[in-house]
Amino acid sequence: MASASPGGRFLRGQKWEKFSVRDARADFYVSPDGDDAWSGSLPDPAAAGDDGPFATIDRSQEAVRDLKRQAFYEKKPPVEARFIGSPHKYGRGQDILVLLRGGQYFLDRPLRFGADDGGERVETDLPTGAFEFHKLKDHFVTYAAYPGETPVISGGRKLGPWRRERERWVADAPGLDLTRLLANGHTQTLARTPGTGYFTPAEMTESPDQFTFRDEDLKQWPGMENNRIVMLLRWHRGVNSIASVDTTDNVVRLAEPQPGITVVPPRYYVENVEALLDTPGEWFYAADTGKLSYIPEAGMDDPNMATMVTPVLSQLLVVEGEPQRPVRNLRLYGLNFESTNPGDGALSFAYATACECVDLSLRGLGNTALQFGKGCYLNRILGNTIQGADEGGISMCGEAHPDWVDLVHGNTISHNRVSNCGGTSVRVNNSRDTVISHNEITETRGRTPLQVGGWSNVEVAIDGGYRIEYNHIHHVQDEADDSGAITTTGLTRDSIIRFNLIHDVRAGFFNDNVAVWFDNMSSGWTIVDNIYFNLEQSEMKLCASVLEDNVYRDNWLIESPASVPEGILEGHPEFDTDELRIESADGGVPQRVVTGQILKASATVRNAGETGVSRVDLYVDGKIAESRKFAVVRNSDRTISFDLVFHEPGRHEAAIGATLPQVVVVGGETLRTLHRDLEVSATVVPLGEDVAVSATVQNVTDRDTSEEVEFRVDEQIAERKSVPLAPGESRRVRFLTRPDVGLHRVSVGGAGPACLEAYPHNPVNIAKAELHTHVSGTARPCEFTVDQVRNRYTIKASGTDLLHAEDSYGAIYLKGVITGNFTATVKVVRYQSQVNPWYRAGLFVRNDLSRSHETEPGSLGSVLLYTTPKLAGIQWDEHGDGCMHKSGGGGIHDQEPPFPVWLRLVRHGDTFSGYTSGDGEHWGDPWSTDPVPGLADAMDIGIAAGTIDQVPALVELEDFALELEDIG
Repeated sequence: MASASPGGRFLRGQKWEKFSVRDARADFYVSPDGDDAWSGSLPDPAAAGDDGPFATIDRSQEAVRDLKRQAFYEKKPPVEARFIGSPHKYGRGQDILVLLRGGQYFLDRPLRFGADDGGERVETDLPTGAFEFHKLKDHFVTYAAYPGETPVISGGRKLGPWRRERERWVADAPGLDLTRLLANGHTQTLARTPGTGYFTPAEMTESPDQFTFRDEDLKQWPGMENNRIVMLLRWHRGVNSIASVDTTDNVVRLAEPQPGITVVPPRYYVENVEALLDTPGEWFYAADTGKLSYIPEAGMDDPNMATMVTPVLSQLLVVEGEPQRPVRNLRLYGLNFESTNPGDGALSFAYATACECVDLSLRGLGNTALQFGKGCYLNRILGNTIQGADEGGISMCGEAHPDWVDLVHGNTISHNRVSNCGGTSVRVNNSRDTVISHNEITETRGRTPLQVGGWSNVEVAIDGGYRIEYNHIHHVQDEADDSGAITTTGLTRDSIIRFNLIHDVRAGFFNDNVAVWFDNMSSGWTIVDNIYFNLEQSEMKLCASVLEDNVYRDNWLIESPASVPEGILEGHPEFDTDELRIESADGGVPQRVVTGQILKASATVRNAGETGVSRVDLYVDGKIAESRKFAVVRNSDRTISFDLVFHEPGRHEAAIGATLPQVVVVGGETLRTLHRDLEVSATVVPLGEDVAVSATVQNVTDRDTSEEVEFRVDEQIAERKSVPLAPGESRRVRFLTRPDVGLHRVSVGGAGPACLEAYPHNPVNIAKAELHTHVSGTARPCEFTVDQVRNRYTIKASGTDLLHAEDSYGAIYLKGVITGNFTATVKVVRYQSQVNPWYRAGLFVRNDLSRSHETEPGSLGSVLLYTTPKLAGIQWDEHGDGCMHKSGGGGIHDQEPPFPVWLRLVRHGDTFSGYTSGDGEHWGDPWSTDPVPGLADAMDIGIAAGTIDQVPALVELEDFALELEDIG
């Protein structure tokens, strides 16, 4: 075999290449069959038994230091007097390779590597072509797996022997603080109920000390002294213990107050009770007797034949240099790490430069697998497999305001497979120029799969230069709430998130889970060309961020593909097109085509390459008429469609991509302009409501022109507008109409027609109507005053949030009066002083306002038009899951004082529009909902209020008015 020495790589003129142990001779070997008294220069024990590999990694570390002292030579003084030089001490050295043989390496303390344990950058005396610098060269210290073998570095203690007792296996392990059990590197389940999933309370609790449980969920089991109850709460996980279980009243009392259970009803399970040991893969440890009981997981017949361990360390490897002397050029290749307790990262790096973690396997960890902190520069984390790290897979986090030597920058996280991790699977913040690419993240147990950016300071931020691309994030967020598969936070510059594939994102229980989340103070992020499918909720949301501060465009929500995508994305699609179809706009066969008529040209796009986005071209008469980006998953096909419009009569040909052209014969006159993209602000409106109708007018000539655009209602010209257009220019032209009662057809030039309906309406006598009240479980205490004669009301409500599933409100409402369209108004007179700025109050419509979201999903059909002390907006239940996840508006009150504020809510079939006013007469532009699913035939409507901080506060409202559609 060839020697790995002297090796090295020049800083310039030589590209990085992945190291390979094939055909490389190691300087030292380590083996479970070795001896630290031997030389470590042989891969196997000598026949005479007097030499061979080392037994421990610690001993090889000492040998590496000794060899470095022999192999590295200090540089000579420069011959050129003008030479500036570099700070590096050495002028010549060599690479050093340590190979670990297969087997288990149990550590009794973490391995610790400092600056002397890494490689070096040397300043050679080779010329560079100029006097300023000599050629710099990097030499490496590499710890790698012996070819074809699996060395396992473990922080655990082996358990056994095991003996069988009925359906269980038992081992004696006295005196241990045994909190985790691993079988062959995989974490086993502490005895629990339910075996999988969670229980939920029977009703919302007002006490942090107790709650009611459902029949048969809990019992006063024997041996509950050391029980734990684990609760998924709002934004966090609560761990407590049960003090008592009252099976008569179904009340469980907690050992310590758990305030989070009054905010949202917890999803919970109970563990560490021997009576719950009943499922394969579960275990229980009795500390008083030292007896460990285990029911083997599926596929295991005898735990004596497995590697059964409990972790005794929280860290396996600590690589830490100094601010002015980092650990440099240390490489870890193909090694396996497993079995840790919670704590700092299993493999932890600080002040590390140009280090490499490549093809590692990390599993069964109670903490974060790979943790890179301050002073980490140009490190590579490549091709690693991380499974079952309870606190996260990869963390690359710096400080918000670092000194220069503490800066985290220029690192690469690529081609890693991260699965079954808690916390955040990949988290990077307070860093510069970080590449996160080609990773696969799946089966997450934590809140966020991939999170980037920090928001410690929104004015001066170190974050920037991120490239987050070609990551595959799928089957995630089973236990998450209020999350994004990719989550951004804070201010950044030149940061791009693109070409990622995100699918099978599970819905949140309380708050929505999405593909991309612009979280707190996100600003400066560009998110483009990502592909999504099988999202149970939305593709994108914002929190304390605005889209105007970011770029979000050209992202693809596609149908579920026929083929399963590849695990690691490389992003090289190969498109082929066939099955060209040219149809009329309604999908039929065009009988006679005339100029200005909109046709639909479509084709099947098949991807024989890798999942990705590429361009597909529409050809008209042999020239590209339109080029569009398109997304297709590997080995799947999708249909692409283009609008096809001709402005000149005659014989034309059209094709998409490589399809054979089809001939289209077009009649009519030559047109100067084309009209398209008709939009109507609302298709169903109350009588007296203005409607905006608009369309695009395009100049298709190479000369200036002016077009008299006609707006028609029921084929009659209602208005004309003159639109000047430069060559090739497009403009939107907008008309306002106030339709009479009935159904109408509207069009703008050649665009349309569209249908528009105006309905008659009648007022409701609020003074004589029967009003009801409701208080959700999280809005207590709540007080109402109702003066129907003077139409005045107050609501003094508590609450945790009137958004998502917190659903905290007190309401005064009419029951079941909404059977069609309506218009409702109310005047919000004032809030009491010092109220929370997110206290919402306004008009609330819902199928059943008495069914708020608590321990069970709330009623469907929710729409809230609200004001807070500072701003107004509209929110609605976009998914039909009983929660208002979607919001719009957010207009800030620009009058002083801000109150009173008038609110007006209008229904148009299955959509709603909201307006605000400072005087009750002049209304601002509307905010509109998407279609709201699940609207009932009869719905409730009223006024509602709820705060966010659980501090009761008062709002005063008056002049509640309701106009209902006259449905005859």
